[in-house]
Amino acid sequence: MVFERSLFGASYPRTEVDLRKEFDDFVFGKSGGIPHNHKSLIRRIRRNSSNQPIQCDCVNHLTNEPDTESKCPFCLGEKHYWDESFITCYSVMVGADGGNANRTRRLQLGEIRADYRIFYFRYDTKFTYKDKIIELKLDTEGVPTIPYKRDVIYRPETIRNYRSDNGRLEYIAIYCREEDALRLND
Repeated sequence: MVFERSLFGASYPRTEVDLRKEFDDFVFGKSGGIPHNHKSLIRRIRRNSSNQPIQCDCVNHLTNEPDTESKCPFCLGEKHYWDESFITCYSVMVGADGGNANRTRRLQLGEIRADYRIFYFRYDTKFTYKDKIIELKLDTEGVPTIPYKRDVIYRPETIRNYRSDNGRLEYIAIYCREEDALRLND
């Protein structure tokens, strides 16, 4: 039996589900389960010692805009230098009403698409609103193609920390608007 300590120092037996463990079991296939994940990239803005984003040299000092015409080879039009690293996550598409059947909503003056892609990450993942999630091109089995190719770039709209037992961070969900996603051409 596993015992935990409460905020007030008392020990008590753990009888509830450990959401961190369940997340790892589901997403990473720990405890012998089938992993439900895919490999993606996180693009993190490079920062200086004062934690300020480092602006690329291509940024025009008058307009404060990056060089988007010649596609700067250093920032790719992002305006700041960045670094990318692999990360494993789980993602799902959610429509306006929670289901794909209702993803196009009719309003009085027209229709809007309100699709979101939600990315789920472990509790120890660090993420800011300046960072981006990049989906890689995958083969039919869900394995990234080699050489790696960026497929879709997502900008976070909402970063939600899901907490449970005594406020402990259990997992992180990042909501990205599908209509704002940048789809790259081959």
